[in-house]
Amino acid sequence: MTSRSSASVWMTCMTTLLRLRRRSDGPRHASYTGRTRGPRARWFLAFAAIVTAGPPAVANEAEPAERSFLEQPRRLIYEGRRSGEGYFSADGASMVFQSERLADNPFYQIYMLDLVTGDTRQVSTGVGKTTCAFFHPDGSEILFASTHHDPRSLELQREELDFRASGRERRYAWDYDPEMDLYAAANEPGATPRRLTEARGYDAEASYSPDGEWIVFTSNREAYARVLDRREQKLLETDPAYFGEIWIMRADGSEPKRLTHTPGYDGGPFFFAD
Repeated sequence: MTSRSSASVWMTCMTTLLRLRRRSDGPRHASYTGRTRGPRARWFLAFAAIVTAGPPAVANEAEPAERSFLEQPRRLIYEGRRSGEGYFSADGASMVFQSERLADNPFYQIYMLDLVTGDTRQVSTGVGKTTCAFFHPDGSEILFASTHHDPRSLELQREELDFRASGRERRYAWDYDPEMDLYAAANEPGATPRRLTEARGYDAEASYSPDGEWIVFTSNREAYARVLDRREQKLLETDPAYFGEIWIMRADGSEPKRLTHTPGYDGGPFFFAD
C-alpha cells in the first residue's frame, strides 16, 4: 500500500467466503474458500483500503484480477487521508471502520457509519493509534484496539506529523505497537471505552463469538513477559509479528487463554457461527 492524498473504502457484494491466512506484511489477508452461507456472511465486510489521488475512472467496476471475488463495488467513504478495516453490524445497518482524518492526530481512529442515514460518528478517543474494530453481535458495543492510554501518545502524534510534513516516506508495514490494548465502547455517542487488556505487548485483531460471550484476538504479549535470547530479541525488534499468537478471553477481559503455540505469526481470528 502506498501513501497519497485521499482514500476510499469499498463495500462489495460477496459471493465468496474469505479466509485469513498468514503473511509477514500484515495480519489480515484473505483467500477464497467457497460460497458464503449463514449469519457469518453478514458480519464480515471484505474491504479494500484503496489509496488514490482521486476517484477512480470507473467507480463501479472491479479490477480485472478482482472480478473472481468481488461484484458491484460501491464507494462508501470519501473523507480522510485513508480508510480501511470495515465491518458490518449483524443487522447490516451500520459499519465500523478506521480512518485518518483528524488534524492533530495522523493515526487511524475508529468511526461508525450509519448505512441508512449516511451519518458518521467517532467511536475512539481521538488520541493515540487504533485498529481492528468489530461489533458485538447484538450491536450494543464496539470492540477495538487502541494505544490512547500510552503516556507518549501525543508525543508520537507530533513526531509523525513532523515526519509527514518533511515530505519523506516510509514503506508500509503493520504496526505491532506494544502499547496496543483492547477496548469496548457502548454503541452510543460519547461513550467512554472500557479497557479489556493490560498486558504489555500487542493485543488487537479481535472479534466476538456469535453469542457475544467470548473474544478471540491476536497477541504477542508473551514475548514481553519472559527473557528472550539474543536471536529472539532480534526477531522482536525486526519482526514482532513472529510472536503473534491467537488468544481467547471472556467478553469482559477475564480468563485469557493462549490457543496457538506454533512458531511464527498466527492472527486475524474470527469465529464461525457453528
